[in-house]
Amino acid sequence: MLALTKKRHTKQHHNIIRVKHAGILYVFPLKIADKYRVNDDSTTVDANKVFEKINKKYTKPGSLLKGIRIRENLTQIDMAKKIKVTQSDISQMENGTRNIGRVIAKRIAKLFKVDYRSFLE
Repeated sequence: MLALTKKRHTKQHHNIIRVKHAGILYVFPLKIADKYRVNDDSTTVDANKVFEKINKKYTKPGSLLKGIRIRENLTQIDMAKKIKVTQSDISQMENGTRNIGRVIAKRIAKLFKVDYRSFLE
């Protein structure tokens, strides 16, 4: 007889938009994208303007860390285990209340094939 096991709930990211620009994938909340929606195809929106508020609030390295985590469909706990820190550390780094040091940046870079310098301020 097979034992019943509970599967861990996986959060669907229905309120996330993914944009690829110059070979880089950006992930951010749909409600932010809605603020910059245009009806005319000839009108363009500067990416720096879109990300300006996010980068001020969360810091650029924090936004990048969160984007990678969401892209890889990882929870903060999963990400923390992969880079050998606590979930609280991930939260603080994403929210910009803790800097991402060189050692942790190199761990992230190795795991996700990105340049570690992107995580240093």
